[in-house]
Amino acid sequence: MAVSPGLLRRAAEEMATSPSLLRRAMEEMAASPSLLRRGGEKMVASPSLLRREGEEMASSSNSLRRSVQDMTISSCSSLYTIKMLELPRMEVERQFSDVRLLVESTNGVKVYSARRLQSGNSVVLKCVQKKNSNMKDFIREFHYNYCLSDHPSIVKCFDEAFETADAYVFTEEYAPVSDLSKFVKVGGIGETRAKRVVEQISLALEFMRQQGLVHRDVCLENIFVFNREVTRFKLGDFGSTQRAGARAPKMNVRSPWAPPETYNEGYHVHSGQDAWQLGILIFMCLTGSYPWSLADISDPNYNSWTAWHRRRTTKVPSTFKCFTPHLLRLLRRLLHPKPEKRKVVCKVSKYLSRPWLVKEAQNFAISSGSQPEFLLNLPLFTRLWWKLADMFHSHVHHPTAHLKGNKTQVASSQSTSLTMLQ
Repeated sequence: MAVSPGLLRRAAEEMATSPSLLRRAMEEMAASPSLLRRGGEKMVASPSLLRREGEEMASSSNSLRRSVQDMTISSCSSLYTIKMLELPRMEVERQFSDVRLLVESTNGVKVYSARRLQSGNSVVLKCVQKKNSNMKDFIREFHYNYCLSDHPSIVKCFDEAFETADAYVFTEEYAPVSDLSKFVKVGGIGETRAKRVVEQISLALEFMRQQGLVHRDVCLENIFVFNREVTRFKLGDFGSTQRAGARAPKMNVRSPWAPPETYNEGYHVHSGQDAWQLGILIFMCLTGSYPWSLADISDPNYNSWTAWHRRRTTKVPSTFKCFTPHLLRLLRRLLHPKPEKRKVVCKVSKYLSRPWLVKEAQNFAISSGSQPEFLLNLPLFTRLWWKLADMFHSHVHHPTAHLKGNKTQVASSQSTSLTMLQ
């Protein structure tokens, strides 16, 4: 009885997904040239035999997946020990349907939404182009993401990694709504939602800090929204994650999220870099804009911040005047110019019960433009409280500063304007 060429082709494709199964089959065929012919005739003659063969192939594929899981779990016992995996070769179209491009970055990373053919579950495929990366960096990201997946505020990574002809791929859980950048517009997302974001992301960052890891890329695009009420958030994208203490190259791309030390050649990775980006995240969620374009003295807004931070002036920077003294105290500790002096993210929780925005600012949004005139209309007591609080802190930390008369005021060349919240 003749064997269907299509049947043999499908069998070969399925065996290709499992190197161990393919190797055994080739050894058996080499030992007996007639084995393939007899096996094919038996499978055609017996549908149940064909079904059993398919189940065995599926079992072998699951065994391979478990081996990837076991190797990753064993290395999770030591996050610093990253074992290289032998990735199976697969074609995306044969395992997933409804594959749609979600985002493509400039460094060749493509993220797709997809649906598993067998279960129908929605997943995310993160594809790292081979020409722009290497297998070592891919395995490191997969390893860190998988080992951190147990935390409820971290995007879950599944025990499934493979390679195609031109990319390395691993699967993650699908965020049904979007990332946070789609919601943070001019005016921010409001104090209540901002606190929800900060609470959940700070827990994720603290979990990473306890494991000796630093995310290094906390931004709106890497925070994913998991419900339509915009109250459930998770941290994702661990492509920049490094262990604390590692040396990192100087950043070549200027970003308002980056702390100042990252522009130094060969800086050391520190958990304070995540604390800094958490501070920028707070500002973004409350205002919808960045506090400065670049954390460098060449930026007038940052220069104004450092002058106030170092007690050289008691004048709160104009872009920060919509914040209460409680939040200013937190931001002063998160956005410290020196990473080793920044507040650890776990301390953020005690500020969540305090008000963050002054009452008058809750109905306004801040963006670049003109001076925030509404601040001039604040109650006299509120403005006086701010002034006295600043003078008190300045006197405690620098008791001789006023006597020497060495205060300087640095004005910001970029002011703020007001727009009504939608």
